[in-house]
Amino acid sequence: MTAYLIRRAFQMSIVVLLATFAIYVLLNVAPGGPLSGLRLSADRRSRVSEADIARLEAYLGLDKPMIMRYLTWLIGDDWLGSDWVYVGLAQYSELDTAKDGTPIVKVDRKTGEKYYTFTKHRFWADPGVAHLNPGYNLWVWGKEIEPSVFQAEEIQVKPPATAEAPDDVAITGFIESQNRYTIVIRDLNDNFYTIETAPETVWNFPPGEGKPLPEDGRWANISWLTGPGGLLGSYASFHGTTQGMVRMDFGFSWKLAPGQPVSDLIMSRLGNTIILMATAVIISLVIGIPIGVYSAVKQYSKMDYVATTFAFFGSAMPVFWFGLMLILIFSYQFKQWGLPFMPSSGVSSVREAPPGSFLALLNATPGSLIDRSVHIILPALMLSLLYMAGWSRYSRSSMLEVLRQDYVRTARAKGLFERVVVTKHALRNALIPVITILVFDLAGIFSGAILTETIFSYPGMGRLYFDALGQSDWPVVMAYLFIVAVLVVIATLIRDIVYTIVDPRIRFS
Repeated sequence: MTAYLIRRAFQMSIVVLLATFAIYVLLNVAPGGPLSGLRLSADRRSRVSEADIARLEAYLGLDKPMIMRYLTWLIGDDWLGSDWVYVGLAQYSELDTAKDGTPIVKVDRKTGEKYYTFTKHRFWADPGVAHLNPGYNLWVWGKEIEPSVFQAEEIQVKPPATAEAPDDVAITGFIESQNRYTIVIRDLNDNFYTIETAPETVWNFPPGEGKPLPEDGRWANISWLTGPGGLLGSYASFHGTTQGMVRMDFGFSWKLAPGQPVSDLIMSRLGNTIILMATAVIISLVIGIPIGVYSAVKQYSKMDYVATTFAFFGSAMPVFWFGLMLILIFSYQFKQWGLPFMPSSGVSSVREAPPGSFLALLNATPGSLIDRSVHIILPALMLSLLYMAGWSRYSRSSMLEVLRQDYVRTARAKGLFERVVVTKHALRNALIPVITILVFDLAGIFSGAILTETIFSYPGMGRLYFDALGQSDWPVVMAYLFIVAVLVVIATLIRDIVYTIVDPRIRFS
């Protein structure tokens, strides 16, 4: 079993790698690029300027070669241009400080408690070219070794905009490009100069930028590999602070919640989706599979015809139509008829329940458990009926096939009770195909039901994905697809393990 799990873990890693590559490439090779949708907005208030487009392109790494863009998206860009790596089990935590060196204090909105914030580092770049970006203003002290080529002895990065350069400064300008230790700058007269730097060059950065390596902690020198002068030094200009999808750094949202980490956005919706999907799955399992088994055992009975008709109806019924019908009947028509009506959207109330509603009948307070439970009834009912239709069909067809097997006839011939034959001999084998379908709903429990959450305005993962696609919020979209891909391959492993529990004949030794 151990050898099998190791082999499967390797296979799963390859599958996830290929899936992430497909996700990234497809979103980047779309006509017009990943930011094409941002240019199509007709609303002046939501239109994105070209300066914002350029900033987002730099954030996404669209200035890099495709394979390098993919690698930095997957494993981060903090290792590019880095001179040191932290060898501790946890990352190095650095206290966030203001420009004057005092710690930054934040206040919890819920509790009012004050706390310090920390930044974690696995890689560290010494003050130098790895911290530079195109457009930075430089003051360079040094000597001209060739026409328009300067050997830098000291460099001031991003000097104050209102300050005048000292008389002893050799050259000033804005960064155009950088490759290893060589920088190309452009002055105000559009003249280009080449700046040659060296490890001995003195760098002066604004407070909080380009800080020296912390004295505490266990750091290993990797400048020979990823530093500006190392084997991968030609990519030092791509140095950043992102840690990549593999290290659970999903970046920041720029449309749905500008500046908010995608991980926080996902966590704010994940709980709602898990409650909704788990409720629907449990209800449909408890009802759907027994109906399918009973329908197979009582084949061609009235119950069988009813269950089969329901299954075909549930499978063929459009999700968006059924959801709208539920809202129309239980929310709108019930209100017109004077019956206690159900809420049609949201996950909880934001104000007192309206008179005549089901919430008012239960005297539910906004945000209470009763309030949240009532809000989940309609979307959970819709999902559970759809799942129930599918699982009753799967369990019925699987059970019919097993009941025709010779070992079931032998069990009956031995005089065993029909209940024992069905539950002990037939059911366990009939559940194997059902398990194949069931385990893949693990990804669905995370990803949610896109149409259902959209119709009921339910703030879950499905609605988040729908909104992110509509507003071209690609960090959210790619994080969503990445996590779903990981959950799908995990579900396949769980499926194989559950097989060994349900069917003792299956072993992976």
